[in-house]
Amino acid sequence: MANSITRFLKNRKYTQGDRYPRKPLDSFLEYLRFTKVEPYIPIGARLLDIGTGDGNFLRYLNGHLHTAIGIDSHLTQTVKFGTYQLIPGYFPYNLVTDETFDVITMLATVEHIPMNVLPSVADACWKYLKPSGQVIITVQHPRVEKLLDFLKVVRIVEGFSIHEHYGFNPECLPDIFNQWNLIKWERWGFGCNNLFIFEKPL
Repeated sequence: MANSITRFLKNRKYTQGDRYPRKPLDSFLEYLRFTKVEPYIPIGARLLDIGTGDGNFLRYLNGHLHTAIGIDSHLTQTVKFGTYQLIPGYFPYNLVTDETFDVITMLATVEHIPMNVLPSVADACWKYLKPSGQVIITVQHPRVEKLLDFLKVVRIVEGFSIHEHYGFNPECLPDIFNQWNLIKWERWGFGCNNLFIFEKPL
């Protein structure tokens, strides 16, 4: 953990967006997610980032990707930088493209999506993902929600949109993404987070 903090302070390689307010701990937790997922993103990939916020993950990957689209319901306008584009709206309803992607990411996102909507999200991921492409998901353990609520009360984290959390149980994801091959499921961050990687069969 000390090494992660040192790298965060000395070697951040991206410029943060300004749509979401952040406190230092928010930025650090975000950075940990980014560094956890980055090794699984192929260089030159076409990526779709669902729940992209203000595009920080795409900014972090600047130069790593061929092209990328990020979609988020809190955005109010389309934003372009380089070969990346952020669009406002809800996935999949407001994504209008014929493009297919090598990787789809949802980082700290599924816990904000109502359970009755998640099957539609999984079906749309199937539609937009190339064969042998992957969906990469990070999702917190439900017990973390109370801790985040406390940290927000004492103003250690900003906790933007934390009110959308509803106690999502990540163990249901393999049932929701049941058409896919689950190639990785890992608990990390002292058991507070989960990493799922689902692969679309050829």
